[in-house]
Amino acid sequence: MNAKAFAPAARYRELVAAITEADRRYYIDDSPTLTDAEYDALRVELNALEANHPELVTPDSPSQRVGASADDRVEPAVKLTEVRHERPMLSLSNAFSPEEVVDFAASAAKGLGGREPELVAELKIDGLAVSLIYERGTLVRAATRGDGTTGEDVTANVRTIRSIPATLTKPVSCEVRGEIYMPKSSFAALNAERAAADLPLYANPRNSAAGSLRQKDAAITAQRNLSFFAYQIFEEPAPTAQSAALRRLQELGLPTEQNARGGLTGVSAASFLTEWVEKRRTLEYETDGAVLKVDSVADQEQLGYIARSPKWAIAYKFPPEQVTTRLLRISVEVGRTGYLTPVAEMEPVLVAGSTVRRATLHNIDEIRRKDVRVGDIVVLQKAGDVIPEVVRGLAERRTSPLPEFTMPTHCPSCNAEVVRDEVRHRCPNRACPAQNFETLRYAVGRGALDLEGVGEKLLAQLVERGVVRRLGDLYRLTAEQLDGLDRMGNLSDGSRREGPNRISNVLGIIEARRNRELWRVLVALGIRHVGETTAKDVAAELQRRVPPTTGAAWGHDVLAALRLMTAEEFTAIPGVGAVVAESIASAFTTGSAGDSLEDLFDAGLIVLPSAATPAASGGPLSGQVVVVTGTLTATGWSRREAQDRIAAAGGTVADAVTAKTTLLVAGEKAGSKRAAAEKLGIRIIDEAGFVALLGG
Repeated sequence: MNAKAFAPAARYRELVAAITEADRRYYIDDSPTLTDAEYDALRVELNALEANHPELVTPDSPSQRVGASADDRVEPAVKLTEVRHERPMLSLSNAFSPEEVVDFAASAAKGLGGREPELVAELKIDGLAVSLIYERGTLVRAATRGDGTTGEDVTANVRTIRSIPATLTKPVSCEVRGEIYMPKSSFAALNAERAAADLPLYANPRNSAAGSLRQKDAAITAQRNLSFFAYQIFEEPAPTAQSAALRRLQELGLPTEQNARGGLTGVSAASFLTEWVEKRRTLEYETDGAVLKVDSVADQEQLGYIARSPKWAIAYKFPPEQVTTRLLRISVEVGRTGYLTPVAEMEPVLVAGSTVRRATLHNIDEIRRKDVRVGDIVVLQKAGDVIPEVVRGLAERRTSPLPEFTMPTHCPSCNAEVVRDEVRHRCPNRACPAQNFETLRYAVGRGALDLEGVGEKLLAQLVERGVVRRLGDLYRLTAEQLDGLDRMGNLSDGSRREGPNRISNVLGIIEARRNRELWRVLVALGIRHVGETTAKDVAAELQRRVPPTTGAAWGHDVLAALRLMTAEEFTAIPGVGAVVAESIASAFTTGSAGDSLEDLFDAGLIVLPSAATPAASGGPLSGQVVVVTGTLTATGWSRREAQDRIAAAGGTVADAVTAKTTLLVAGEKAGSKRAAAEKLGIRIIDEAGFVALLGG
C-alpha cells in the first residue's frame, strides 16, 4: 500500500479512537476532555472521510452508534441494571450554520416530491436523554439512552424528580422520551455546596445532571433538584404530527419546553435559531442548540432514515461563545480546609454578558492537561453560562518558550510545608491564617450564619486588628470595636446611624441572628465535606435524638450528643457516607468543632430546630402543587428556602409549570413560568400573598 493510500486509513483509525475516547469520557465518566466545538470538528472530519472512503467504515465507528457502547464500560461510575429499549433511541445529524438548516429543509422537500414541509423547532436542552414507560397511566420504568439500544434502569432515581409525574392525567399506556436537566440555579448551588465540602466542582449542568441521575442512592438524586422536559411520545393511536405530540404530552401532565415554534419553513427556522443564540441566556436552563423536525408524521415516514439518523430531523448546534485573552499570572489561594487552588488572573474580557478577570484552574493536573502557561493567550468560556473556565492555552501562538507553572512547596499564608493529597496540594497547618479567615468568611455567608453586613472587607479589618479570631467573637462585637473602621463611620459624629453598612446596622443584624437553626450552625463550623444538605440531614437526626427544648439548654445537649456519636452512628444517617461520617466524628472528638460551638454558645448564640419540618395534613397549602419563580426580595428567601416553607405548609413543590400546577408564586422578574401559568389559567400570587398564605 502506498503512502497516499495509507494516509486516509491511518487518519480514520485516529479519529475513531479519539471520538470513542471522548464519548466514553462524556457519556460514561461524565467528565469530558474536549469542548463541544473540538468534538464536533472531529465528527465532521470523520463523516467527510467516511463519505469519501466508504470502504473504511467499520462497525465500531462512532457514526454507527449513539454515545458510548456497553463494551466501553470498563469501570463505570456506578453499576446499574441494563435495559433494552423497545425502540432504538436514535441520534440526529448536526447542522452548524443557518445555511445548513435551509439545506436540510430543501433536502426534505426534495424527498417529498418538491413539496416543502412545515417544520417544528424545539430548543435542545443540554441534559440527559431518558425513556419513560407508563402503563395505564403509571410510571413503571425509566432508562437512560445509553448506546441507543441498551440503557440503564434509573427508575428509582427518576421517581425523585418532581417534574416527572408518577401518574399521568389519563390512564394511557405509552413511552415518553425527554431530557433530564439541572437548572442553572441548582447547578450554581450544587457547586457552591461542593466547594464548601471541598469536593471537585462539576464542569457544567449537563455533567451534573448525568452524575446526579446515575447515583446508586436515590436520596442523593432527590437532593439535586433535577428537572425534565418531554419531547416525544409513542402510543396508540399515535399523534399525526410533532406539534400534536407536544400538545398531547401537556394534556397528560408532562412538562414540555415552552418556546417550541411550529409552522416554520427553512428560512423562518433559520431566523428562529438566530433569535435564540443570545436570547437563550435568559432561560433558567442550559440549551446548546435546537432540534428541527418535519411536523407531519406521514411526511416523516415518507422521508425515512439514513444509517441511525432520521432524514426528517436535524440538531442545530449554537456556536460556542468562547473568547481569547492573555493569562497574566497564576495566583494560589488557600481555602478554609487548607487546599491550595491555582487561579488564572487574566486581562479583563467580556464573555456571556459579563466581564471576567479570574477563573479557577482547579489543580496542577488540570493546568498540565490544558497546557496553560503564564503569558499564554488562553481560550475562555463560561461553563453552563455561569462559571468562568479556561478551556486551554494556545501553544501555537507562543512567540517564545514559556516555563510550566509549578505549585508552591510552602503555604503562601503561613509558610508551612505543603503536602500533596491525591491530585491537590494542601497546607496541613490548622492555625494557618488564610484557613482561619476563609472559615470565618464562609461562616458569615447566606448559607450559614447569614450575617449580612459583615462582608469580606469588614471581616478582613476585624481579623487584621485581632478583634475577631474565632466564630464566637462575631457575636461579641461592640460599637467601640467597629468605631473608625472603613465605611463604618465614627461614634462621635453620629454617622454610624447612616447608610446600610454603619455601626448600628451591623450590630443590629448580628443581634437579629443570635437565634440560628441548627443546620446553619453546623455549616458554619466548616467541617470538611459538610455542606448544607449534609448539615440538614445531621440536624434532623440530632433533633430526633435530642428532643428540642426552649432556650440555650438544647444547644448544650446537642453538643454533648455530637461529642459522643461515633462515625458508625453518623454513617447510619441517610445521605451520610463513610468518609463524611469520619470527618464529622473526628471534628467533634479530636478537632476544634466542639470548642468552636461551645464558644458560640458562650457568646450568646442559641440554636433552634429546623423551622421547616413536614406539616401534618391540613396545612395551608395542603393539596396544592406550587411553583416559585422570580426573586423574593421582601423576605430575602432563596428559592430553596421558599420551597422548604411550601413543604412545611403541606404543599407539593414543583419546578416546572404543568397542567397539574395549582399555584404560582411570582416574585420580581418572573419570566416564562408566569407566562405559562397565565396561559393555563393557574392562580398567581405575589410575595406578599405568599407570606400571608403561609400564615405570616
